[in-house]
Amino acid sequence: MIPEATVDQVLKAVNIADYIGQFVQLRKTGQNLFGLCPFHEEHTPSFSVNESKQIFHCFSCGRGGNVFKFVMDYDNVTFPEAVKKVADFAGIPLNVQIGHAAPVDPEIAKQQHILQDTADLFHHILVNTEKGEAALAYLHKRGLTDETIEEFQLGYAPEERNLLVAFLNNRKIDYQDQRASGLFVEDQAGKLFDRFNDRVMFPLTDGNGKVVGFSGRILQNDKSQAKYLNSPETKLFNKRDILFNLHRAKAEIGRDGGPILFEGYMDVIAAYQAGVKNGIASMGTSLTTEQVDIISHLSKRLTVCYDGDEPGQRAIERAVTMLADHPRLQTDVVVLSDGMDPDEYIRARGAEAFQAQVKSVLTPTAFMLQFLARGVDMHNDQAKLTYLNAALKIIGKISDPVARAVYVKQLAETTDVPIAALNQSLPKPQQSQPPVARPAVTEQPARPLDRYTAAQRQLLYYVWHDDLVMQRLKNATFVFPTDYFQTLFTGWLNFLHEQPDGDLAGFLDRVDPELSGVAADVAMQSLPEATEATIDELIQTITSASTVTRLQAIKQAIVEAQRLGDKQKQGELTVQYVNLMKLLKQQQG
Repeated sequence: MIPEATVDQVLKAVNIADYIGQFVQLRKTGQNLFGLCPFHEEHTPSFSVNESKQIFHCFSCGRGGNVFKFVMDYDNVTFPEAVKKVADFAGIPLNVQIGHAAPVDPEIAKQQHILQDTADLFHHILVNTEKGEAALAYLHKRGLTDETIEEFQLGYAPEERNLLVAFLNNRKIDYQDQRASGLFVEDQAGKLFDRFNDRVMFPLTDGNGKVVGFSGRILQNDKSQAKYLNSPETKLFNKRDILFNLHRAKAEIGRDGGPILFEGYMDVIAAYQAGVKNGIASMGTSLTTEQVDIISHLSKRLTVCYDGDEPGQRAIERAVTMLADHPRLQTDVVVLSDGMDPDEYIRARGAEAFQAQVKSVLTPTAFMLQFLARGVDMHNDQAKLTYLNAALKIIGKISDPVARAVYVKQLAETTDVPIAALNQSLPKPQQSQPPVARPAVTEQPARPLDRYTAAQRQLLYYVWHDDLVMQRLKNATFVFPTDYFQTLFTGWLNFLHEQPDGDLAGFLDRVDPELSGVAADVAMQSLPEATEATIDELIQTITSASTVTRLQAIKQAIVEAQRLGDKQKQGELTVQYVNLMKLLKQQQG
């Protein structure tokens, strides 16, 4: 129980508008503050906050009360838990233990005990047994400390297929309860075998920190197995509405301006160890509407920080598109240079540099302009005009004249087209219309391809369709300049080594999900049969970028580094630019 005097102290210490303002964008109208109600969908603000009375009220749905009532309704928690949340916001120590109510469903309680005991077992095997030494060495090699491994209760599932069965049988766990846990696979005779084998284990928790499932990462480079294996859907676990590390991130969200969405578990853990503790991740899939809803109930701001490579940037594009026009959530984007993921960035630059980098954000519009410009040959008139058309359509959707001016200026710097000319071609912002149902998929402007990317796509197509082309490139140890094309090329060679009679359809079924879209796009091309002259021309095009083209690419990269606030990268690129300019002058005599 919390003393009544303490409850009053907390209530008086917090301005309700400050607390609710974390989740609802409030604007002054008369004596009250108004915003869109967080408890139901609406397009005209009917949610009101009165600072003098320290209450809120929605004129549409009728909800209202003080700040504790808001927390109880918004977070679906008990009164003591609501008081603790507000006290934490105010920095007031309660000096009391706030527990969570026991689950009403006894079956859920059983499953929670099974999963927690399993997490404890896997963790013990990892840190205390000979069987876990290789997995522990792997985590140490990835840069994780023993303290971090302990904090996230990482574990190891050995190769045995019946270790967990024996463990739970020894604890007198009923057969049906074991089946319901998602920890086992079952043969036709009904015998249970451990689902996770020879994998580093990541306990997956709900918003309160209770284990609801697992994700296991293989230790061996075995392409016949999924890199990550998640628990199946159970009474406790549905990957669509679980966010990794959410219960830890919630405590940091108010201080750090909202959560940071990373791609994977290791990114979150590496960031946490580097001092960025408000990281979360979806369950190895694209962001879901359920996860967005959870985030928007915790914060009014979300920062997306996926990998810096091409698949990661495409994933950001999908997330930004999904989050566009969200009524309660402001989205920012962090772009990591040199195609690095957060773990690689931290190792290369250090924790302090990473902490600074995640605060150097782009707006969704700035990101889209940069994304569309990636790989575009600005000396190719058609590619440049296609890019300009797509970029102007994006800027044209903005109604704020100041924001439009900012992005037009950036576009002028990228393309060397005068601002006045861009403004003449800029579409007028559409007048606000009554809300209508939006289609499930928003059509995005097609991203133009430069001739080097097009040549790589065509060459990879021929590799997949002509054994002579494949053998020629293999014997010449040819390397595609673009990483994801090289990954697909290497993957094809490995696939044929394992399955000499394998076909393209079988290969596409094994492609990393992050590259499946690129692979399908390449495979769906319709090209004439390859000739030796065609292949020679493609190889020459790919390997013969001119000095001027390299200068333009570095110039664009310098502008990008300036926008990202990456001073180290800006300095490195400037040195490269100066050296290339000297080389260009020498070439010109």
